[in-house]
Amino acid sequence: MNINKLSSLATYLSLVFLLSVIACAHKSKLEANKEKLTELKKQEGDLRGQIQALTDSIKEEGGNEIKTIRAAVQEIVLQPFRHFVEVQASVYGQDNIDVSPETVGVIKKILVTEGDNVRKGQILADLDDSVLLQNIAELKSALDLAKTLYEKQKALWDQKIGTEVQYLSAKSNYESQQKRLSALQQQDEMMKLKSPIDGVVDAVNVKMGESVAPGMPTIRVVNMELLKVKGNVAEAYIADIHQGDSLKIDFPDLHQEITSTASYISRTIDEVNRTFTVEVNLPQNPDYHPNMIAIMKIMDYYNRAAVVIPINIVQNDPTGSFVFLAVDQNGTMVAKKTPVTVKSGMVYNGMAEISSGLKAGDKLITVGYEDLNNGDAISF
Repeated sequence: MNINKLSSLATYLSLVFLLSVIACAHKSKLEANKEKLTELKKQEGDLRGQIQALTDSIKEEGGNEIKTIRAAVQEIVLQPFRHFVEVQASVYGQDNIDVSPETVGVIKKILVTEGDNVRKGQILADLDDSVLLQNIAELKSALDLAKTLYEKQKALWDQKIGTEVQYLSAKSNYESQQKRLSALQQQDEMMKLKSPIDGVVDAVNVKMGESVAPGMPTIRVVNMELLKVKGNVAEAYIADIHQGDSLKIDFPDLHQEITSTASYISRTIDEVNRTFTVEVNLPQNPDYHPNMIAIMKIMDYYNRAAVVIPINIVQNDPTGSFVFLAVDQNGTMVAKKTPVTVKSGMVYNGMAEISSGLKAGDKLITVGYEDLNNGDAISF
């Protein structure tokens, strides 16, 4: 019995000792980790101090932070700058004619279709002249009789037979019939619609059997070899353009632009809209059509040696307009905020003339300027 108690006590003591050893081992590892963490924190503080000291030293030496911003620069050079006034215009044919009948009538026959080439005097359509032809036929018969009577009476008068009154009456009747026939034949000619110019049939606006009258457009004929662009320009620019001046014509629908000269400048100002007319002769081109929209670009300003930059890189803040230049500062390229003045009204096609703030040789930052602040370090 005593032996069993001693054995149980020994087992208990062994268990207690083992637990004590384990607890001591665990406590020793925890303390070690705490001490290691304390040491690392101390090292971190030292590193932060060194980093801050280096940063302050760089700033004291005139530099910026090591981090740079990517940018692209372009050296400014003096170049020509042209400003144009853009005017809505259109193409029209100098000979663009709606043929109108000379008399009232009904269309009997149409002899042309759209696209036909026609010559001056060519018959385009006929009006119904059946009644007029009957009158002409009757008058021709009467004229033949009058002619016969006149010739016989003349032969008698030449022989001193008959009276002078009879001869003169026969002659007057014959001549009167001739004039009446001529008048009817002229009326018959008026029943024919004729082209007044050489050109192309652009539109046929009537059908057979329709009634027409003078002043009513029926068939349009256009001379495609004599096309012009015509635009109305504001009175303010009358001193800036003269006959023979160079200008540009843009055709938006054709994606085409040509350079030409002003062929005509009107001498009067429209009293209603205060504009004057500018005309430009067009070269022959099958792509040009009457009434086509065009943009007339008239140069109203020219500087052969200007500071010109893209208008989109000019920024604004409460102090005014500015751009960023790339400058060397103690061996480091930095962005310099530079105030500029855009010449009043001198912006065209995305480019602006700068009247102050920039000069030839300056390195203008053209890419990356949106993210820059004055003094930021940049790299290319």
